[in-house]
Amino acid sequence: MIRYNRLIMLHIITGKKNAGKTTKIREILEKNPEAHGFYAEKVVDCGRVTTYNMVDVQSGEKETLARLASLPLLKNWEDDFLHGPYRFSYSGFQWAMERFEQAQRMGAQTFFIDELGKLELNGKGHAPLIEKALQSQMTLYIAIRDINVNAAIEKFSIQEHVLIATENE
Repeated sequence: MIRYNRLIMLHIITGKKNAGKTTKIREILEKNPEAHGFYAEKVVDCGRVTTYNMVDVQSGEKETLARLASLPLLKNWEDDFLHGPYRFSYSGFQWAMERFEQAQRMGAQTFFIDELGKLELNGKGHAPLIEKALQSQMTLYIAIRDINVNAAIEKFSIQEHVLIATENE
C-alpha cells in the first residue's frame, strides 16, 4: 500500500448517487478556469443512462468511457471489460491518464477527477491515475459517492482532505 506522507490539498466532492457531484465540479470549475482534468457526462435515452463520456475541462474534448453492454459496440472500441450493466473502455482510462500527464507537463496546479468508484476501490479504472495524482503537487478535486468515501480514504491512504458535500444530500 502506498502512503502519501506529504500534506496534500485534496477536496473530496461527495454525495449520494445522482446527488449533483458532477454539477458541483462544474460549479467549482467556473471559478477555476485554469484547472485541468475531466468530468463525467451522462447520455440518457428513454430515462436510462446509456453512455458515460468524460469531458476535458480545458478543451471540451469528449471520450466515451462506458456504454450499456446491451448496446452495439462503437467504432474503434476494441479493448474493454464488463462491470455491472456497462462495458468500459480501457482506452478511455488511458485517455484520462494522458490528460493528467499533459496537465503535469503544462505545470497545472489543479486537477479534477470524476469519479472514484467501485472499480477504483478494486484497483481498476482510474486507480493508477488517482495514485499518480495523489503523489503529485497538484490540488485535487475527486468526486466520490458518499458510501465509498471511507473505503477510498483507506484504499489510497489519504490523510489530509476536505469534504465538499453536494447540496442535494
